[in-house]
Amino acid sequence: MELHWGWLIVIYLFLGGLGAGAYLTSYAAGRGWLGNSPALKRAGYFMAAPIVAFGTLLLVFDLGQGLKKPWLLIGLLRNFSSVMTWGVYILALFICVGLLVAFFVWKKKEIPGVLEHVGALLAFSTCAYTGLLVAVVEAIPFWNTYVMPVLFVVSAFSTGLSITVLVSNIIDKGVHSDEYKVSKLHFYLVSIEIVLVAFIFSMANAGGAVKAASAAKAISGELALWFWLFLVVLGLVVPLLISAFAVKKLGRSAHTGHALHAAAGSGNTVALEQGQGLVNVLLLSDALVVLGGFVLRYVVIFAAVPIWNGILM
Repeated sequence: MELHWGWLIVIYLFLGGLGAGAYLTSYAAGRGWLGNSPALKRAGYFMAAPIVAFGTLLLVFDLGQGLKKPWLLIGLLRNFSSVMTWGVYILALFICVGLLVAFFVWKKKEIPGVLEHVGALLAFSTCAYTGLLVAVVEAIPFWNTYVMPVLFVVSAFSTGLSITVLVSNIIDKGVHSDEYKVSKLHFYLVSIEIVLVAFIFSMANAGGAVKAASAAKAISGELALWFWLFLVVLGLVVPLLISAFAVKKLGRSAHTGHALHAAAGSGNTVALEQGQGLVNVLLLSDALVVLGGFVLRYVVIFAAVPIWNGILM
């Protein structure tokens, strides 16, 4: 007998964190924490609610009765001892607030401060909920740790930042933000994520047979390629090295803003080409971060070994 949490849950957990992280990115950009970029201030707000809404729809379908008897899901609203019930309210409120904020942005009107702040609080709650949803499952010792929600929150911030940068680049046609500030934030987020992943898997190896079996499934078992190549190397190490390089390279001209602006201001064609090349590398890094965020959730969910599989804890 196995606890079957499949692809729909993986996609939901990914989209929930991605959308909430995108909202928080635009929230931060609106306060000047990521440079002066009108596109970065808008892109996350446009994406947040639709992404989370689609992910929530997948979660409903995965509950078993989501397609056959959707009215049974109403019972979730009354069970306040359930983390799932908390999630229903958090997700519903975030989607509603996110849509309202997106409407103000679309109409080019000032977002009411209270509404924007409440949206940020709900976005953070959504990030935490995606991790808490798995952490409270006592039947899976590998998931059942307080560190799991922290990892999911950090990953949500990181992937949300990356997807917002990628989309804002399309909106502004290559001029999205201050790469120095964005790269510095990326460096910190990915560094923390690496530490948390290492901590969770090292603790799993020392936490009993069932936890160790889950860790082994990811590290040396059937998920090893996904774990080492797509998560560790492409999703974490490469973005960390790229962001570290960008911080070092742009640190000398941190007050000049966008790399292309700095290069154009120098009047040097070679410098301009190098600036464009750096921007392209950073965008590749953003794409890898998004990939890594998805693979992280895939590995965590599919590495799960339940306590009833015959392995002694």
